[in-house]
Amino acid sequence: MWFGGRQKVPGFGAVVLAMTFALAGCGTGSKLGGSQAAENVLPPRDSMPTELGTVINKPSSRALNRKKCSFTADMPSGWCEDAVAEGHTGYGNGDGSKRLLFDVIVYRNDTAAKYAFRKWNTSIRHTPSKYRIVNADKFGSESMVFVGASGASRDDQQIVIHEGHFVGTVKFLGSGKRDALDATLSKMSDTFVKRMQKED
Repeated sequence: MWFGGRQKVPGFGAVVLAMTFALAGCGTGSKLGGSQAAENVLPPRDSMPTELGTVINKPSSRALNRKKCSFTADMPSGWCEDAVAEGHTGYGNGDGSKRLLFDVIVYRNDTAAKYAFRKWNTSIRHTPSKYRIVNADKFGSESMVFVGASGASRDDQQIVIHEGHFVGTVKFLGSGKRDALDATLSKMSDTFVKRMQKED
């Protein structure tokens, strides 16, 4: 339809197409959708073992700005190329001697998440002075379990998981297990992966 011989009102099909592109920005691979996805993936308090039911860090998430990204190798946000959001939460026992810390990074796509996980893998395997790998069953598309090689971190067990758009870590501080996957960490890793699969 033309008005004044100059301006054309877009037809219904064009309007629908424009709305489709606008809504596409709310998907998991966008900063807006990624931030919500990150928070949805984080396990809630009622999924924790009774003895670890104290909330240390409330579930939270934020869109990730690459320029403000942490480059600490011990955090999944250490590699944030094509990352759009991150989320964190933590639970523990009454005296804080045992804690479960969850971190998740949402990437733009599975390829970017896979690349980030591979960098984790390389970093851990090439620093035996800091980490020791623990043999364990696979969680998600790929995963790695490790403990600290020395010092206080010897009692801490950690798993890194890649599933779809996500790379998540669960750190069990005070686990005390060194030669096999901690049963509590195994259970919570399974819960974490299922939430990733549901959200991806």
